[in-house]
Amino acid sequence: MSRVEELLKEKEIADFLKTHQGAAGEIRAAAEFLANETDAKTSLIKLFPALTQKKISVFFSYKKKDEETAKIIVELLRKKSARKLKITYQYEFGDDVVGKKWRDKIYEEAGKANWFILLLPDPRDDWDWCLYETGLFEAQSTSADRLICLHHPKTSIPSPIEGYQAVKAENPDVDKFLRMIFLSTDPVPGFGPLNSDIEDEIPEMARKIVNAIRTPTKVVREIYEPWIELRIKNPGELENKDQLDQALVETANQKALDLFRLLKKKRTWGEFRRNLPGSKTSDHRWREDLLRVIRKIGNDLQFYPIQSVFQTREGKMYRPVVCAVDREGEDGPIKTFHLTFTEDVATVDRSAMPKNLSALANTLRSTFRFRWEILEKFGKGTMTEEDVERLSTALMRIQQDWESRSIGGEKEILELFQQKDEQKRILEMFTSWYKAMNNDKTGELDIAIENKDMEKIPKILKNFLPLNQEFLEMAADRFAKLVSGN
Repeated sequence: MSRVEELLKEKEIADFLKTHQGAAGEIRAAAEFLANETDAKTSLIKLFPALTQKKISVFFSYKKKDEETAKIIVELLRKKSARKLKITYQYEFGDDVVGKKWRDKIYEEAGKANWFILLLPDPRDDWDWCLYETGLFEAQSTSADRLICLHHPKTSIPSPIEGYQAVKAENPDVDKFLRMIFLSTDPVPGFGPLNSDIEDEIPEMARKIVNAIRTPTKVVREIYEPWIELRIKNPGELENKDQLDQALVETANQKALDLFRLLKKKRTWGEFRRNLPGSKTSDHRWREDLLRVIRKIGNDLQFYPIQSVFQTREGKMYRPVVCAVDREGEDGPIKTFHLTFTEDVATVDRSAMPKNLSALANTLRSTFRFRWEILEKFGKGTMTEEDVERLSTALMRIQQDWESRSIGGEKEILELFQQKDEQKRILEMFTSWYKAMNNDKTGELDIAIENKDMEKIPKILKNFLPLNQEFLEMAADRFAKLVSGN
């Protein structure tokens, strides 16, 4: 008679088989697996609950401070095993399980377990707490049982359990461990694979377990620009910059405090910025731009970056940048806005210039930009589709720069010139440009850009070269007279 048959004829096993024929195949497979073990009978009898209930009993041991990590791992194993892992762990003990009851519960559950999983996530811990529970399991374990230690890579395995299965919290090791649990035959003797359908999910499961055990190093953010964090209620519904002043300043780095000449963080944005020079009378276009950008972000709309600047008491120019937001979850509401302030060395301080001279200087600047960034670049020769995209970008950049400087429109430009014939000629130039481009996007150039008409666009732009030259000559002459006081 074979050793397997002898084992199955043991009275306690034979009697169990008579009343549990539904598990006969699993019990025979387990007997074949264990037949040559010295504790084959004890091992097989201990397996009866797992083989008949189709659930492997697991005791998960951890230190109280690692409870959140334990919960993540236990719930993941349960979910992916289709509940074929019956896991016991201290988090789910009732409030009444204390003192002697707690020790009795540990002894009972550890003794019944087919697997004992020990969590060691902190390399600084001592092991007295784990060795007690491990000892309870070992005292009642059989050849069919497994003791598995999930540990941090820097954790040295305690000598009493060095010979057991150690799983280092690194992706390859945890991946192999999960494949043993879910894909292998005989995770316990006589038991088939727990869930072979999740093979593709195992790498992601391994990553989650590794991240849970290996607490990520705290990230320390170093910001080299002045930076503040604003909490804004209903940012998409802001109506004016005074409402924006009510935003709460959550955080500000030292560079931001220095920029706004503060010793301590102020509670609101309005209080924070009010120490700027001439806060009641100076140019506040930058605040309007900031409001515009925050409102657009609050409504999940695209936006153009802020172009306008503010001046400090030292005479430096800074541009606010909305660089990031924090949300409640990936698609949740915005919690805070992150602002940095970047020094702008290109902006000219025109505070000492007469207003009309400053406006004409800005107009000349934009006219020069239009000449060399648009007309000379795209009004001669052939174009490609990429050139059409570059043209659109260049036009947008010049438009944004114009608006940020509050130069105005047709009326404001005409007022810079005194001669009636000059005003008439400039008005004709405006009319020509409106036929090419306008706010309704119905101009000849608007349509050509929309259609990516690479032959027509240069021809349209070429027509504006003489007009641009004529305007530059008139504006330069007028500028010279203004500078001389005429």
